[in-house]
Amino acid sequence: MNEVDVNSGPPKVQRGWQLLWFVPHLAAMYLIVNFCTPWLAGWIQATLLPFLLHRPSSSSRFEFLLTYLFALSFVPAFLVGLSSTRFRHRAAEFVWVVPAMILGYKFITFSAATSVLQSQAWSGSSAFHQYFGGNFLIQEFHDWHALRNIAGSNADMTRGLAQIMFIAPFCAGVGYSVATWIGLRTDIYRELEKKLTNWHKSKSEEPTL
Repeated sequence: MNEVDVNSGPPKVQRGWQLLWFVPHLAAMYLIVNFCTPWLAGWIQATLLPFLLHRPSSSSRFEFLLTYLFALSFVPAFLVGLSSTRFRHRAAEFVWVVPAMILGYKFITFSAATSVLQSQAWSGSSAFHQYFGGNFLIQEFHDWHALRNIAGSNADMTRGLAQIMFIAPFCAGVGYSVATWIGLRTDIYRELEKKLTNWHKSKSEEPTL
């Protein structure tokens, strides 16, 4: 089946194809946040760090995920966004807009609700702590019953869930869009693909003992 060239045809047709491809790229970004980011955090915390440090990690799985949420969301989305530039979809450059709008809405409404409770004109510091603050203290859990107990008694758990829902998609969206912007203007993905192909070819041509 021939691939449709989204950069050919009249301008209106080009914009229509680009808009059509925006949704799949947005869905890919959210899939990265919901599946790749938690898996990567668990693998690093449970497997990679104990191997490198020769001792178990001192932080819980959830605490580790929240502490490094920016990198764990940004990096996988950046790599996937870079690989997607082969399709030349400029709409992927704007994936960050949707999670940014959602985060902005949650930030403003949280500040407004807090200001009413505290009788202040605006409580941006509370909203900033809610969505950007760190220093999480969350104990390890081994079953759903323990997780429910922690969620009901630990304010950091509630704050962490909010960051996973709204900050992680924003970070991933920025990573995905930045990678697309770079890839469309530099063809860096094609260069990396060419080097990887040449490396595999050289390895296969090495004489065996």
